[in-house]
Amino acid sequence: MISAWHAQGLNVRELVAQPSAYPPAGRLARLAWAPQALADATHRVLRANAFDAVIVQRELISTLPSVEGLIRRPLIADVDDAIWLHRGGHAAHHLAKLATQFVVGNSYLAEHFSRYGKPVSVIPTAVDVQRFHPAPRSDATPRVIGWSGTSGGYRYFAPLQDALAALLRRHPDWRLRFISDRPPTLERLPAAQVEYHAWSQDTEAALTADMDIGIMPLDDSPWSLGKCSYKMLLYMACGIPVVVSDLGMNRDILGMREVGLGVRSPDDWVEALDALMGDEPCRQRMGREGRKLAVERFSLAVAASQWCEAVASLHAR
Repeated sequence: MISAWHAQGLNVRELVAQPSAYPPAGRLARLAWAPQALADATHRVLRANAFDAVIVQRELISTLPSVEGLIRRPLIADVDDAIWLHRGGHAAHHLAKLATQFVVGNSYLAEHFSRYGKPVSVIPTAVDVQRFHPAPRSDATPRVIGWSGTSGGYRYFAPLQDALAALLRRHPDWRLRFISDRPPTLERLPAAQVEYHAWSQDTEAALTADMDIGIMPLDDSPWSLGKCSYKMLLYMACGIPVVVSDLGMNRDILGMREVGLGVRSPDDWVEALDALMGDEPCRQRMGREGRKLAVERFSLAVAASQWCEAVASLHAR
């Protein structure tokens, strides 16, 4: 995104948290991490005050209020998750009170932050459509239903295991691919038809483009409503049809163009996947529509232009 901003004439400098803004696992490790994270956040804020405006992505220290109050420049709070659901929302409320305006990833987040009476711009999470793009598929390879994400997302598959297992057994020439930080522990799925690939920036795009259907299950919860459909958009950018939980921003995107199918129940998942698995022309048509939509509405260039407008409005007031 930084290079896309520069191409639009917006000079942006990224100040990355060192150590990570997210706490490590283990109590002792966190005790050592906390003072380092606070010192680093303070140092970054003091450096940021030399610029014309400051963009803070979520909180400076994950789920905790910290030194955001030291920011002396117009502050844009950039939020792409329902962060107010953590720790009673204290960190999100602290950031929101200090923010000059908000940039959020979807309408659900916009509705929440609009209660603070400050300008809110909806700029969806952008996809690098040059890196994620369609690739030729060989007829000789097994067909692939794919999912990419952090291992925390495996919980969404728990209620779908039996349905997906039955579906895979019905289609022995298909595989279910997981791209994540660790293998899934979904024991009821047929092991011979499950693939795991460790996530890597070097291989992510190729493994995604090598799918035939991309899936994004969610539960019907406030946290899921805050999701900005990034997995879905990656699949679309690669020209892959999607089957996704029909809620939140997923539903909004499904309404823009015929890019895939929205589902709610385990039976819906089986019906939708079964239909697409048996209809290659439909998969190809939906994949083309998804690619077009990703380029037209969700590319880095489009998002960078929207960000330029948001920053210009900041200084126009």
